[in-house]
Amino acid sequence: MKKPVIGIVLDLAKDSNKYAYSPMPWYAIRKCYADAVINAGGLPIMLPYSEDASVLLSMIDGLILPGGDEDINPKFYGRDIISNKVKTNDIRAEFELGIVKQALKMNMPMLGICNGLQVINTVFGGTLIQHIPDIVNSGVNHEQPAPKNVPTHSIVIESNSLLAKIAGNTKVMVNSTHHQAIETVGKGLNVSALAEDGIIEAVESTDYKFLIGVQWHCEYLNSELDHNLFKRLVEASAVVV
Repeated sequence: MKKPVIGIVLDLAKDSNKYAYSPMPWYAIRKCYADAVINAGGLPIMLPYSEDASVLLSMIDGLILPGGDEDINPKFYGRDIISNKVKTNDIRAEFELGIVKQALKMNMPMLGICNGLQVINTVFGGTLIQHIPDIVNSGVNHEQPAPKNVPTHSIVIESNSLLAKIAGNTKVMVNSTHHQAIETVGKGLNVSALAEDGIIEAVESTDYKFLIGVQWHCEYLNSELDHNLFKRLVEASAVVV
């Protein structure tokens, strides 16, 4: 059995003043994403944006949609921008929405993380809260200050969900670094975890080989659940040769 190849979508940075790396657009991803895949027994490769996503998908066995510092343009789920906190990256969003649709047709195992959860929900016809504090009066700071990797609030996991089986528990502490969240759940997706304030923290679907989206950054491997999410993705992506 060969190591499952897990494709990780790259982020596209264009603001050289903010990122202080290059005056030209450049791809980026935190090393911990790749480390988490390697730790789970997979082989990570980074996916640049391509008009022919099918070629990229033919090279991999599983797909990770990572987090990012920008938002999905509400036009992709049929809404206008109503918050000045929304920062869009249409180039990335168009690529991710397209590759997810193709990956679903192939029943490719998929893990969405933060932005990746929101991409999956959008593909399934759901909508997003554009800025949580505008809608939800909460004692939970979903956009926690640095350090971003440290767990700061708990989630409650639906007991009959796949996520609960992976977690071995129904309450887990997670980090939180997002200002948007699922508003309307996409058709065919099931909510599998909530924050204390009712914000949706995870969705999944039993219609596919492996399809889970989480709102926290499990690539930091803070919990047994985080480790197991990558392990289950790699296991589901295994191909016997």
